[in-house]
Amino acid sequence: VLFLDLDDFKKVNDSLGHEVGDKLLIEASKRLSYAIRKEDTVGRLGGDEFIVILHHIIDEANAMDIVTHLLHIFTEPFHIDNRELILTLSIGIAICPENGKNASDLLRNADTAMYQAKANGRNTYSFFTDEMNVIMLRRFEIEEQMHLALERNEFTLYFQPKIDLKNRKVMGAEALLRWVNPKLGVLEPDEFIPIAEQTGLIVPIGEFAINKALEVLNKWQLRYATTFTMAINLSPRQFRHKSFLDTLKHNISTLELDPKLIEFEITEGVLMMGKSYIDEALNELREIGVKLSMDDFGTGYSSLSYLRHYAFDVIKIDQTFVKGLPHNKADCDLVKATIAMANSLGLSVVAEGIETLQQLTALEKFSCDFAQGFYFSEPLSEYDLLAFDKF
Repeated sequence: VLFLDLDDFKKVNDSLGHEVGDKLLIEASKRLSYAIRKEDTVGRLGGDEFIVILHHIIDEANAMDIVTHLLHIFTEPFHIDNRELILTLSIGIAICPENGKNASDLLRNADTAMYQAKANGRNTYSFFTDEMNVIMLRRFEIEEQMHLALERNEFTLYFQPKIDLKNRKVMGAEALLRWVNPKLGVLEPDEFIPIAEQTGLIVPIGEFAINKALEVLNKWQLRYATTFTMAINLSPRQFRHKSFLDTLKHNISTLELDPKLIEFEITEGVLMMGKSYIDEALNELREIGVKLSMDDFGTGYSSLSYLRHYAFDVIKIDQTFVKGLPHNKADCDLVKATIAMANSLGLSVVAEGIETLQQLTALEKFSCDFAQGFYFSEPLSEYDLLAFDKF
């Protein structure tokens, strides 16, 4: 059983309308019908999901030949209303009897495998494995618990201090989201943030994080009568919602904060989406006066072109490059070149993941501006941040 899902089909409906979407579904159906063998069956399950039943499959290699062919025929563009549209497939594969002996088990497991294909980058296929069941059950548990997590006050913020390397004093912090659930325990952001993104729950969760981070920034400055910066991570979904900018402006006004003390960290993945609403949001953030930081610099593909296109203030060197300092010559050369380039562009540089004195000494030698990491401090609770005495 093949479970097929058309990748990003919702974007077609949203941007070109449901009439174009319906025509595209019809053409996709025809293409699938022409591609399968006479003894096989294809049907539309609903929405943009299709099922293909393959008969007389001897082994995985036999199924893979057919699946590869299906992926290939979708590389040709669809011609709809004088438009050329590219549509790709994500395919999950379940084989009887290994992956189920009845229709419901086979469908469920093929569906699970399809989600794995999506996670693998889309426009690909995945065979069902028992491990996937464990992964999907975990995902469903996280999603179920996440829906009420905000109401139950399960989310909190921790703060990673940032150090000015010129005077070794704290100049700010990065706000980090943490989640402790009574049923699931402590969940790492790498596990729950992608699920929050996919479900859209990142929007209210992100709003909570921004509100809390700015409240702490205000308390922090009032206690020490000095200026600190607060770095906050932004997700792609937050850019779509007008409430994000409205809430930010409201908080800045209510707390009487200087916008220059707020720094939003944006990954290259957000910029690679190339959406107009992202450009509009970034422009409006610039108008508000907050700072923009490119997070995980050097780990993507086109960082330099984005630095030219967007008015960033800060570059964050990813910890994967810092880890090799000072012994790995390639890492040393890359970090040194990045800092020199940033300085020539008038950008500040933050190195993350500092764990040793040797790494810190190398960064100071390269004239890095700021640093953060366990060498200075682990992420701190709000109480510990406000009591942090390394000023």
